[in-house]
Amino acid sequence: MNKLTSKHRKLAYVIAIIILLIPVIWLGMPSTGEEGSGGELAKLRVEHELGESTLGDVDPSSASMNFVLLGLRGIATNMLWLDAKDYQEKKEWAKLRSTVDSIILLQPHYMKVWDFQGWNLAYNVSAEWDAVEDRYFWVKEGIKFLNEGVTRNERFPELDWKVGNLHGQKVGRSDEWRLFRKYYKVDPDAERYEGGPDPEINPERLDNYQVAKEKFLIANEKELKHKQHLQMRMLFRASPWHAQFDYANAMQREGKFGKQRTDAWAQGFKDWTTIFGREEFITPKGPIVLEWTEDDIKDLAARDENITEADVRHWTNRYQDTSNYRFWRTRALSESETDTIDAHKAIFDGEKKFGEGNFDEAKTQLEQGMALYAKVLNKYPSLMTEDLAIEEGLKAVLLWRYIHELKGLPVPESFPLKPLWIKEQGRVPELQNDLRRDLGAQ
Repeated sequence: MNKLTSKHRKLAYVIAIIILLIPVIWLGMPSTGEEGSGGELAKLRVEHELGESTLGDVDPSSASMNFVLLGLRGIATNMLWLDAKDYQEKKEWAKLRSTVDSIILLQPHYMKVWDFQGWNLAYNVSAEWDAVEDRYFWVKEGIKFLNEGVTRNERFPELDWKVGNLHGQKVGRSDEWRLFRKYYKVDPDAERYEGGPDPEINPERLDNYQVAKEKFLIANEKELKHKQHLQMRMLFRASPWHAQFDYANAMQREGKFGKQRTDAWAQGFKDWTTIFGREEFITPKGPIVLEWTEDDIKDLAARDENITEADVRHWTNRYQDTSNYRFWRTRALSESETDTIDAHKAIFDGEKKFGEGNFDEAKTQLEQGMALYAKVLNKYPSLMTEDLAIEEGLKAVLLWRYIHELKGLPVPESFPLKPLWIKEQGRVPELQNDLRRDLGAQ
């Protein structure tokens, strides 16, 4: 028979409850938002990025929220994806943006949500607008969306890479690149941003390729801790240095041939050969470095008795081919030389004179540029293996030949860059279209 009185039992229950509350509080105390605050579960959620405190931001009266409350988050998410697709087809952009925001509240740690919708806003939605200012607004929305994804997901270096790629390629290589690069430093909403850039996109007022390089460097730093699944590791880690090359190349596309442009190429050469070129990459036969010396070969081969110096040379050459390492080393080196700079400038001036209708001066400048460019290619024949290096020369020949047609003059049988012209005939139709587009944008 239980000899405890009712009073004693109640006291025992209270003591048991207090004892049981101690581990519950220790484990489940919510975070205050400060680093290290909260119970063990809160700390684990922060450590593994599993917290979803923003879930309450979903409209509580929405059908999606009703599904969430019933434990049917997957169905709610699918409904929102369908809604987003429908709003995009109907061009209801405000509803599309708010629906995308709701999707990420339900799937904050699913990388594909951030990846696809960031790309969708910057590419597909922006293309639906006629005014370049409006297109740029949606490019910014895509970047801002991905920035939020980076903030919520520290374990995905791919997202930082995607942000860098939007800053670099979307802003710097779109058909509207001239205006996009201008808006990047002076936003079209001048009143709101006081004649400067959107601080959420470009707080330091840098070139878009400089910001891209910073984002790629962050991605590389994260990649050391968290494996990425975007592309071959060597190509992933080459991205910051390609952004540096793009920065230098963009200046000459805009007709800037001074010290800043030359220094940018020199910095690119240094980064490429002393940082990227000295990284170790693992091959099926052991580690290699791309910028190797004979001492490197002997050292790498000596680490494992099953690896020979021939193995190191073989795999180094293969990785150099894959990353186009030798080409970019040569390209960056050649861009610091006077003949190369003068060739770029003469071709740029020739295109400009053509756009102004001054065909005689255009013809003279183009011939000068073609001759100098042929001299550069003779000195560095490996440059002829890369499209980016030869398209400038091919476009110069196209424009030069077009001037002869406009003036009713026969095209001379012999001219600078003729071997290149004959070799690359398959690329001519595409370059003709590019040239018409570029001249139309000037």
